[in-house]
Amino acid sequence: WRTSEIAEAVGGERLGDDVEVDGARHDSREVVGGELFVPVPGARDGHEFVPQAHASGATAHLTAQPRTGSHGPAVRVEDPVAALGRLGAAARARVDGPVVGITGSVGKTTTKDLLAGGLARRYPTAAAVRSVNNEIGVPLTILNAPDDTAAMVLEMGARGIGHIAALCEVGRPTVGVVTAVSMVHTELFGDLDAVAWGKDELVAALPAHGRAALNADDARVAAMAHRTSARVVRFGTGGHVQAEHVVVGDDLRPTFRLVSDWGGAEVHLAVRGAHNVANGLAAASVG
Repeated sequence: WRTSEIAEAVGGERLGDDVEVDGARHDSREVVGGELFVPVPGARDGHEFVPQAHASGATAHLTAQPRTGSHGPAVRVEDPVAALGRLGAAARARVDGPVVGITGSVGKTTTKDLLAGGLARRYPTAAAVRSVNNEIGVPLTILNAPDDTAAMVLEMGARGIGHIAALCEVGRPTVGVVTAVSMVHTELFGDLDAVAWGKDELVAALPAHGRAALNADDARVAAMAHRTSARVVRFGTGGHVQAEHVVVGDDLRPTFRLVSDWGGAEVHLAVRGAHNVANGLAAASVG
């Protein structure tokens, strides 16, 4: 991106030279060179770290402040986090291949990693780092994807109703995965039904030509099939993708026979715990 293109995409004002940036960072300690630095609010105002980001090699930065001093090229915006979301949405338009959104109360990160590892056997694949899954992490994942990305995996978290829907506006997933609905963040959602409502915003956002992978062993997740016109693939008991003869070894790594409408395979997961069988099935369903 050139800073002139960024200004146009986010509705901002270019300050200084029209320079090229490659990727984006919101933590000045992670800048390696060439990126756009995005200052975000926190215990300290992210604008305080603009000089450090440029010293580490950032080419330009977003700013909500009047220009004071010379810290390099910038794009002035009203809200850097909102602008990051708009820029992420613009970058999403450059991805032609499948974009997978994964949400759920538990299992998101493991499913994301298993799926990304599987897809990478065939496609240049970009995926969220660690568990970055909010209004900052999702657009950063898109912006930092390599140019040859053919498949993308986005983890999507929520702290309340409307959060997943907002992330879907940025990431526009063509495939959605819901792992489970459980008693997580009920202090923000209120009850389990509200948690389910927040998660199924992903399913509702899928295009008609898309796919939804839903956990057949979670009644609230299975019921989300009614929220989409996309094709539904169920994983778990009685689903399109199931596990048979599950054995957890002394190393706690599960072994099972994966059976599906498209064939089967012997699976030995590298992650530990019987609960990860469901996450493996979720990843296999998308594959």
